[in-house]
Amino acid sequence: MSMRLSKGLTVAAAVTGLLLAGCSSGSSGESSSTVAADCTPANVFTTIKDGTLTIAAPEFPPFSSLAGGTAAGVDVDIITAIAEMECLTPEYVQVDYSGAVPAVHSGRTDVAIGDYYRTTSRAEVVGLSEAMYVDGMGIISKDGVTDIPTILTRNVGTVDGYLWVADLQAQLGDKLKIYKSNVEMWADLDSGRIDVGIDSVPAAAFSASQNGGDWKVTTADPYEPIGASVKPAQVGIPFTKSNTALGEALNADIAALRADGTLKQIFIDHDVDPSLTEVEDSYLLDS
Repeated sequence: MSMRLSKGLTVAAAVTGLLLAGCSSGSSGESSSTVAADCTPANVFTTIKDGTLTIAAPEFPPFSSLAGGTAAGVDVDIITAIAEMECLTPEYVQVDYSGAVPAVHSGRTDVAIGDYYRTTSRAEVVGLSEAMYVDGMGIISKDGVTDIPTILTRNVGTVDGYLWVADLQAQLGDKLKIYKSNVEMWADLDSGRIDVGIDSVPAAAFSASQNGGDWKVTTADPYEPIGASVKPAQVGIPFTKSNTALGEALNADIAALRADGTLKQIFIDHDVDPSLTEVEDSYLLDS
């Protein structure tokens, strides 16, 4: 479900059919403007459709979800706030996770949301905004363990596609269980087939709240052999690479939302650790 690297770069991936128009109403069909006639945008740039910000969004809670025809999630709230600042009506195009970056690259959408990491390979095909938040290595356990050497003595599972998978494989070999989705990983956690699950911090916290039980979610302590624990991924907004004015606007708007506390409040509203929004310097991870 969280394929962030090569699978997010497959330009041939198709954009699927559901189109959602509007900021929070989640109505489907033709877009109806929610912008006041006297609205003054914070920045000047062009979009694919005049007055509309077209957004590729996968089903990936707690970051983005279009379930039931309503757009919701951490990234949805952020992009809605940006659209409001720029006097634009959000219009969501539902995609598979691997289809969002190709949708932006091909010019079918202006931006994408859904916890997309700022990586060197991704930056080759799309523009990437400055970091909105960090997405650390989350550990799911019964005892709240944070120490990776301790984790390595247990039965461990993780979701494929994350930046730490290769390093974990180097440490654990065939003992590491790798899942196509966190749904499968949680099934094995609940059955006791694995003792520890590893997912992104926000995704792990969301799944723990949905699965019940007494699972604890912690952020992994830095451990040099696992690079993602030392230098966690940062999340930005992919945008059409040639639209530099849009990228500049996104950066300015993200800075404004951080300065006025909106970013932190969005994380609080979604029961995600607001300290993840405390980003000092943006960087790209090698991939």
